[in-house]
Formats: sequence, structure tokens, C-alpha cells
Amino acid sequence: MDNLDLRQLRIFLEIYKTQSISQAAASLDLGQPAVSMALAKLREHYGDPLFSRTSGGMLPTPLAEQIVGPMRLALSTLTSTLQHRVSFDPARSDRLFRLCITDIGQRVIIPRLLAHLKQAAPAIRMELSYVSERTSKDLESGQIDLALGYISGLDAGFYQQALFTERFICMVSRDHPRIRRGRMSLRDFERERHLVISTQGTGHHMIDRKIEEELGIQRKVGLRIPNYLGVVSSIIDSDYLALVPERFGRIVSHHNPVRLVELPFRLEPYRVMQHWHGRYANDPGLRWLRQIIARLFGDADGAGPYGE
Repeated sequence: MDNLDLRQLRIFLEIYKTQSISQAAASLDLGQPAVSMALAKLREHYGDPLFSRTSGGMLPTPLAEQIVGPMRLALSTLTSTLQHRVSFDPARSDRLFRLCITDIGQRVIIPRLLAHLKQAAPAIRMELSYVSERTSKDLESGQIDLALGYISGLDAGFYQQALFTERFICMVSRDHPRIRRGRMSLRDFERERHLVISTQGTGHHMIDRKIEEELGIQRKVGLRIPNYLGVVSSIIDSDYLALVPERFGRIVSHHNPVRLVELPFRLEPYRVMQHWHGRYANDPGLRWLRQIIARLFGDADGAGPYGE
């Protein structure tokens, strides 16, 4: 095999990402035999197994680790070239968009976005992953198309657009024995035990620094969890207080026995944004998706893209 084609590049990178031939086939909408055949041709071309089956999945060989970077660059270059001046018709497209989003975003943003896509672009597919320390690299390489949430520290070359302003509010059980309706006192806040969520992409690290270091307010942490999946059930079954973004709190309070209470001190609001890399700023499909998200979730006074 003298040349590698675009499909083989995609298959190599998807196996590298998923560490599984079957998962790569599912992600690419291909049959498993086709993926296996493409991998066999790649192995023959490089004279190397490229991926070895282990108890942890199909792990890359040292050679595969060396060529994955150039493979990503080659795929990005070819894709950009092939899409040059190509129009995007959302009503007909079955394109797969990869979004990086927080667990809160999955609850606040995704349902409304999917409802819109069902009418405007019924064949569009979505793949979601969590915001992490790899988010900036995945945006840069094209592994992720768009990131939604509070993401700080992005380098030059990234674009961002403010969607809405968010603030934190306190959530308690509806039957909390000491926190009643209305505003709690600072003494109440410090006296009660807290449920603390340690997750990326939500601005929680700002809260910890503001409350403990700048305001000097002490919290008694009774439970610390890694994401928002267990917040409601933990609040219902305990007397904990939890600081949550207001939009998330208002959504879950409609269907669960929890109440929202104003904080006894001021925390600065923060902006929830969509982020992308400049390499893909002119991609017709991504431009369309960003415009849809901005229209669905942007504040009336929201700013336009920064850095463009």
C-alpha cells in the first residue's frame, strides 16, 4: 500500500481514541470487518501491529504513539481542504458533532438543543464528553468541535462567545429542619454541613477561593462528590447545603423535593461560554452549530465572539 486514504486515517485515530475496534466501527458508522480490514492494511504498510490487544483494550504500540500526531494533522488538513467552499445543509446533513460539556450543561443545554435539532436537522448526530484538562488540546486537534461551560486559561488561537451569565445559589432539602424559606443568615451557612461538588468547567474552584480565602467563611464539608449526578439525591436524603448554578437548581427543583435559598453573601456571577479553536472558525457546519447555540441560549445583552 503506497498511499493512505482519508478513511484509513479516521479509522486509525478512532481506534487510538476508543482503544476498541468495535467501538471505532460504531463511532464511524462502519462495519467491524471494514475497520479490521483497514487496520490490517495499515499494519502491512507500517510493518508494525500498531495496536495490541490487552486487558485494558487495544493499546497503541510505540510506533503508533509516534505517528498519531502527524495523523491528526494530516486528517485536519485533508478535511479542511475537502470542506473548502462546501455549503452545509442542516436539514440534509447527518454530520457527527463532538461537544465537550459539563454535567450541568447536559441537563440545562442539551435537552433544548436536541429539541431544536429534531425539527431543524433531524439527521445530525451528537457525541458528548466531559470538560477536562485535555479539552484545549482536543479543540486544537479537532477531536472536539465545541466546548460549552466555564473554561479558563485557553491560549491564543481559541475563540469564545458568551452565552449567558450564571450565579450560584444554595440548594437544600424541602424538609430541612433549620433552613426555612427566605434568606439564610451567615451563621446558618457556617453552622450547617455542606455538600461540595468538585468538577471542572463550572467555576467551582472560584467559589472555594472566594469563600474560604477572600471572604474568610468557614464551611463544614460533610460530603464531597465529583459531579452533579448525585447532588439531588444526596440533598434529599440529608441536611446538607449545596451551592449550585441557578439554572440547574431551578430545573431540578420543579421535579424534586428541594428548595433554593439565597446566599447570605455576594458571589460574583460568571459567564458561560462556547469555545472553539480558530483553525475551525470558518467550517460551515460548525458556524451553523455555534449560531444555533447562541440563538437558543444567548442573553439578550450577550457579547459577540471574543478574539475574532
